Amino acid sequence: MANAVILFGLCLYLSWVDFRHSRIPNRALGAGFVLISIMKYVLSSPMEWLMAGLFAILCLLVFGWISWHRPLALGMGDVKLFALVCYGLGVRDFVLVLTIASMAALLVSLVLLLIRKVSTKCEVPFAPFVTIGLAVILYMSKAS
Repeated sequence: MANAVILFGLCLYLSWVDFRHSRIPNRALGAGFVLISIMKYVLSSPMEWLMAGLFAILCLLVFGWISWHRPLALGMGDVKLFALVCYGLGVRDFVLVLTIASMAALLVSLVLLLIRKVSTKCEVPFAPFVTIGLAVILYMSKAS
């Protein structure tokens, strides 16, 4: 739970930067990685820490490959953000966050296309939608 709160605070900042400047700063991602690593070291077993790191590397490789071959579809800042969220939350919660974020981005994009505010060539910052996904996960964990 502490990792999700750290990620949520970081994602609020990253959403603001991504929305205004269309980039995700590496320093913020690095600071988030250090904070989450400390939390994982203190609160979890070495095996859990290792598995989280391996899944984050796998996430980085898979989404990095997508970004390499389709740079207009997914930016490298988003790839690094996905890896950090996967590292902080674990695979199951990461998949939920990514699903919620993708559905929210789809809905917003469809509405913007229907009211003709954007074209199909317009880039949409994805970090705000990851923040929405994290907020939903945090709310669901508080409710249960």
